[in-house]
Amino acid sequence: MEKMPLISVIVPVYNASGYLEECVRSIQGQSYENLEIILVDDGSTDGSGKICDEFAEEDQRIRIIHQENMGAAGARKNGILCAAGEYICFVDADDQIDAGMMEFFRKSMGECDLLTSGCRCEIAPGEYEIWTDSLGEGLYDTDKARKYFIENMIAYENRFRAGVQPYLWGKLYRRTVVWEAIQHIDTSIVYSEDRDLLYRCILKSKSIRISYKCFYYYRYNPSSIIRTVNKNFMSDLNRLYLSLEKAFSGHPQEECLLNQLQQFLVSRMYLIPFFMGFSSDAQIAGYVFPFSELETGSRIVLYGAGKVGMRYYQQIYRQNQLQMVLWVDKNWRDYEESSWPVSSPEWIGEEEYDYVVIAVKREALAMEIQKELVEIGIRENQILWREPAIF
Repeated sequence: MEKMPLISVIVPVYNASGYLEECVRSIQGQSYENLEIILVDDGSTDGSGKICDEFAEEDQRIRIIHQENMGAAGARKNGILCAAGEYICFVDADDQIDAGMMEFFRKSMGECDLLTSGCRCEIAPGEYEIWTDSLGEGLYDTDKARKYFIENMIAYENRFRAGVQPYLWGKLYRRTVVWEAIQHIDTSIVYSEDRDLLYRCILKSKSIRISYKCFYYYRYNPSSIIRTVNKNFMSDLNRLYLSLEKAFSGHPQEECLLNQLQQFLVSRMYLIPFFMGFSSDAQIAGYVFPFSELETGSRIVLYGAGKVGMRYYQQIYRQNQLQMVLWVDKNWRDYEESSWPVSSPEWIGEEEYDYVVIAVKREALAMEIQKELVEIGIRENQILWREPAIF
């Protein structure tokens, strides 16, 4: 008879009463039934704790942990410490999963320590796009394959695009790997706390499988941590860096790992005014990205890393409407020591994109760049430039 290993599904719950029932019902409705569902009520004040208790009364697979507010990292840690499953999966309380997710995970996991999958992401109310890892589908179980995986997991091919989607959800973990990794995380981190545990799990995994199949439904939630003011944003970034710096210390690929981590942090530093809720009067004057009419999800290559390019880069990430696939500059080598993810224009031909946005102020220079781009095979109707407005 085929072995049906227990999967522990851990759901950190904090003031999620408006979404919690749909989330839990989607887990209960899995075609794979050998589940342990651990709902961690992280000091909710909106009745979420009572909803959790009601679910536990109707389904013996559901276990409840009530605790004082510790944040998502602390909630997940306590869930893991109580988990009995051979495998662990995380679901956020405002999201949902497809009924076949756990069945697919069980069949695809094999002897792997970690399995990743894609997700259908609601980027704005009623607007969706598919997110998958940048690293290719398949099994990474040899020394060479794991080395390549680690070299690209944070900054894929030394660019600002993540090799592995930096979220704990949408993945299946062998419990022994998560158990060991959870002992060393910093539970005080609020922003990007997923990365602290995820990267530790990756480093402890001997084999990893990547799948692009999408079972996870990420819901747009205006109250989520990434869309609310965080006055401790800078200290969160610093704590994340220090925690992962320690995790990477002594690893054979330590230098590469730290370089990727530093690229990520530098890219987030330009978002400090946004995440900390600074008023527009307090922000440094700069240039406004002039293509607000572009369709949500459009894939952008940004050409130019001067003052204009830096401001466009920040705004594209802040607005979370466009997908920047590449940032290039003719003088890209000037940025090699700065950790800025700027590449050579030669990389444009390797990417799939909708538009190349020229980020310079002077029209004459823009026309010169446009001519060069056309000469290397880029269609003129894909090249965009407007004089940037100053705010």
